[in-house]
Amino acid sequence: MFSIDDKLVSSDLFDECFDCDLSCCKGVCCVYGDSGAPLEKNERDLIEAHLDALLPFLSEAGKNAIAEKGVAEIDEDAELVTTLVGDKGECAYSYFADDGMCLCAIEKACTLGAVPFNKPVSCHLYPIRVENFNGVAALNYDRWSICDYARIKGFENSVPVFRFLKDAIIRKFGSEFYQTLEEVDNYKL
Repeated sequence: MFSIDDKLVSSDLFDECFDCDLSCCKGVCCVYGDSGAPLEKNERDLIEAHLDALLPFLSEAGKNAIAEKGVAEIDEDAELVTTLVGDKGECAYSYFADDGMCLCAIEKACTLGAVPFNKPVSCHLYPIRVENFNGVAALNYDRWSICDYARIKGFENSVPVFRFLKDAIIRKFGSEFYQTLEEVDNYKL
């Protein structure tokens, strides 16, 4: 672990490699799991404020889940997460493209200019998971078997986890923090 400002950063972010390969996994991270994607309160508020603009991008199952449960829910760990279709599994904000790929409706709506925000930062940061302990953010690498191809591709292309997630890290923590990660990585060499 490295201590950077008020963050603890796992050495796995430098030592492990990752390069998401949607052609192999088909986006199943949006379909499998025990709960929805972690949400920040402001993200829930944005979804709620722009729900009408998001609705055309959602599947019927996603619309029904949101109508029944709301734009977000509290999971069994008492955390705010995206609403799921059913009790476990598919995120209400996912949709399936014609080729069977599962994609994010929020990201699509943002790309097309329908909403002024992108997918939840926890999704953007994956496979980094951030846990907060008494004001200290711990950034850890989450290994999930559905991402095996991403790890293989990452090693083939020599892409450390933190570099693959450059845009997401800058979005969440700022460019100075990302630059510090680069400096730590260069120092390790």
